[in-house]
Amino acid sequence: MTTKIDYDTLAKKYYDEYLETLKKLIAIPSVYDEATVSDEHPFGENVTKALNFMVDLAKKDDFQVKNYDNKVVEIIIGDYEENVTLLGHTDVVPAGATGWEYDPFTLTEVDGGVLRARGVSDDKGPMLASYYSLKLLKENNLLGKYQVRLLVGGNEESGSACMHHYFQTLKMKQPTYGFSPDADFPLIYGEKGIINYEVKGNFDLKNIHSIIGGVAFNSVIEKCTVNLDSDPKFVEYLKQNNVKFEMEENGDTTDIIFIGKAAHGSTPEQGINAAMVAVNNLAKFYNNAELHKICEMYNDPYGKGINAYNESKDMGKNSMNLGIFHYENKHLSLIVNFRHVDGVNPESVINNIKEANKPYEIEVSSINKLLFYPLDSTLVSTLLNVYQEETGDYESKPLAIGGGTYAKDADNIVAFGLTFPGVEPHMHDPQENIKKDDLFKGISIYAHAIVALGNKIEEEKK
Repeated sequence: MTTKIDYDTLAKKYYDEYLETLKKLIAIPSVYDEATVSDEHPFGENVTKALNFMVDLAKKDDFQVKNYDNKVVEIIIGDYEENVTLLGHTDVVPAGATGWEYDPFTLTEVDGGVLRARGVSDDKGPMLASYYSLKLLKENNLLGKYQVRLLVGGNEESGSACMHHYFQTLKMKQPTYGFSPDADFPLIYGEKGIINYEVKGNFDLKNIHSIIGGVAFNSVIEKCTVNLDSDPKFVEYLKQNNVKFEMEENGDTTDIIFIGKAAHGSTPEQGINAAMVAVNNLAKFYNNAELHKICEMYNDPYGKGINAYNESKDMGKNSMNLGIFHYENKHLSLIVNFRHVDGVNPESVINNIKEANKPYEIEVSSINKLLFYPLDSTLVSTLLNVYQEETGDYESKPLAIGGGTYAKDADNIVAFGLTFPGVEPHMHDPQENIKKDDLFKGISIYAHAIVALGNKIEEEKK
């Protein structure tokens, strides 16, 4: 009879060390930084710094560790071919300019055990929980005849070039089984397909010199700055319509900063797109045909305006997030993050988008396939059973989501936590948070999950 392992008791030893490590990692502002990108720092200097932080941590704890070109760090236990692989990341989205009650790069505990910071839930906190699950298993000799890998990437938020480098360019072995600690519990069995594209056009808005907003394709635009000829009547129009804005006079021109609400690009309906607030009001007041067209195409967060609306039983509706808006020197550039449900043909929807956007040019930058694992598959059923045993939650159901995770970048991977049902972590916005006790529980769940998947590997070898 197999002895039941009390992972919670084993994990307690690591709680204090875990929090101290998280504090140090949070302090590194590991945002993709084009200004410091180089051959040595492919995603910017601070992303490299965060990856090397993990290298130093793993060396201190006597793991096998290797940094692949400052793109991916590989942390390993065991030299077997079959493996349980975990995929996490240290890069984060930009903090944004407004809305933070605390320094985004200082780990702050509030409200009796809630941790606040950029990256605390996406994904530094969960990634480190998985790291300490490896340390727990190694130090307690709980692993069998299979390898365990933790891959820590530096480009998840900007296209996952890190994992593409590891699996496609370097052609490293694929996971036998595994998970990414970068989403929700109980687990994610389906993820929408993702199409990122740019809209390009040229036109003259006369008195409107620039419209600039957005920091990432997968975040709802929180602030948008419009520079235009000074026009007190337009300002009065905004006030009468209760539009949230700030303004700065610049001689003959005025900067009007429209205020929206940040949200994750997979759920644009939960935010308020400041660029679209700006464009809608400019279009109405100045009756501009070009701006009216943009409103018609990009007001609806489900893609109706670009003839790309679909919905399915498992995955809900398509979503469309206009993440970056840039109009300057008579040139328009829009970066759009479009996510589609099952049953959608990507080529057909791209054709619809191109047709709807005419005469503007569409340039597709990336297409990420849809992910779907049957609920009765070994991977899904094993992880669900672990979650249920560790939490006692037999009611919550596996999810199909709009968010894209590392699960699409490797074989036999699903996203598995660390956000518990009913919790709102506010990823990608200034309220990003996670409960300290949830992170601690994550160590236990992930340790149990690694062993359970490893047991499946050993059973299949017999």
